[in-house]
Amino acid sequence: MQLDQYHQQYADKSDDELAKRLAEKKDELERVVAAVGTQLSGDIHVAVMGCGDARFVDGHQTIFSEVFGAPATIFTFDITIDHLAGKEGVTQHDCTEPLPGGPYQISYAHVLLRFIPEEQQYAVVQNSIDCLADNGLAIHVLDPDDYEEGGKVAYESILKQLGEADIDYTEVSLNIGKALVVKKTR
Repeated sequence: MQLDQYHQQYADKSDDELAKRLAEKKDELERVVAAVGTQLSGDIHVAVMGCGDARFVDGHQTIFSEVFGAPATIFTFDITIDHLAGKEGVTQHDCTEPLPGGPYQISYAHVLLRFIPEEQQYAVVQNSIDCLADNGLAIHVLDPDDYEEGGKVAYESILKQLGEADIDYTEVSLNIGKALVVKKTR
């Protein structure tokens, strides 16, 4: 199986390197929870939108369980899944389309928007909200080169569209970048 360049770069990383990335992701989630709070309880269903390496699937289960203090079931959606072979809960899916299953307590996308054509980025954000249960969290982590001027993400347009749709959001500063977080309250 030939992986594309993006997924190959993760496949080439050592377990220690990926463990460091998971620790960073855990820190990001802790910052999000500290900023927006949460009322999640019971088994937490998490829709992970995009995943760079199969080792992240189990890692996501661990960090979400630890951060939210409850068992987490991970549902991973990616447009290609060859790089996630053998992992449970993986579904080939284009996240510009509504997410199957659900409702989920959390939808989580880590730098996914940079891979989505600008004209479809808001649809991904909206899908991440629409799939949520009440009090659920949609979390989009962005690196600075995603949202700074000339970036890969139409960030200001996404914020404008959220405002026009009367959807409240929070921007959470992270060690590197920021998280765009929507708490579903209907």
